[in-house]
Amino acid sequence: MGNFNTIKLSATTSTNEYLKQKRFNDDCQDGDLVWTTQQTEGRGRSTNVWVSSPQKSIAVSIYRLFDEDAPQFPFTISLAFSVAIIKALQKLGIPEIKIKWPNDILSCNQKIGGILIENKMKRGIVKDSIIGFGLNVNQESFSNLPNAASLYTMTQKMWDLDLVFNILIKEIEETLYSDFNQNHNTLLKEFNSYLWRKNIHSKFEGSKGLFKAIPLAVDSDGKLKIHNLDKAIEESIDLSQARMLYLDAKESS
Repeated sequence: MGNFNTIKLSATTSTNEYLKQKRFNDDCQDGDLVWTTQQTEGRGRSTNVWVSSPQKSIAVSIYRLFDEDAPQFPFTISLAFSVAIIKALQKLGIPEIKIKWPNDILSCNQKIGGILIENKMKRGIVKDSIIGFGLNVNQESFSNLPNAASLYTMTQKMWDLDLVFNILIKEIEETLYSDFNQNHNTLLKEFNSYLWRKNIHSKFEGSKGLFKAIPLAVDSDGKLKIHNLDKAIEESIDLSQARMLYLDAKESS
C-alpha cells in the first residue's frame, strides 16, 4: 500500500475530524490514512450521527491532496470510493450490495456502511479531500436502528477486522490513485449499476412531504434523476430537495 501513510488509533472521536485537525496544523500529507475500531463521535452527512460499537466496526479516513490531477467533477471522488467499497465487499462474499443514493452502502436492503466526503474547494476546483467510511463488521444487534446491519448479521460469521481492513484498502488505493477524469464515465456507469432500487417504485421525503418516484440514474454532479410519479415528470434532485426512504418491515420481507 505504497500510496498510504497508515495511522492506526486505538480510539478516536472521529477519523475525519482527526485528519481535519492535522490539516489545520499544516501536518497533512497526501495519502495520510487513519483508521480505528473504536470511533466515539462518528458523523454522517449533515448533522447525522454514525453509531458504531467498540472493536466491532471499522472507521477509515483518507486525505487526498490534488493539483493538476484534480477531478473535473468533484462527485467522481464519491464514485471511485463507492465502487471500491462495493468491489471489496463482493470479494468478502457479502450478499446483494447496493448504493443507496447518495452515500449509504447496503446489503439486502439494510445499511452496513456509510461514506462521508468533505472537499475543500478553490475557484470551483477540488484542492483536497477528506474521505471517510464507516463499516459495521461484527455487531450482532442494533437497538432502535431497524435499517442497520453488519457483515456478521448478513453472513452469520465473525470477521477478522484486520483482514477486512486490508481488503478494503487494497481496492480503495487502486481507485483513489487512478486517473479520475479519464475513468469518470466508467465509474459513473459502475456506480449506477449498483444504485439501490433503480427503476423501482420508491418512497421519498421532500420539503412538502412524502412522494413516490422511480430512481433512474445519478449524474456527474451527484444529482439523482427520477421519474416523479406524483407529478408525472422526470427531474433531477439533490439532497436539499429530497431524500430516499428505507423500506419498512413489510416491504423488506
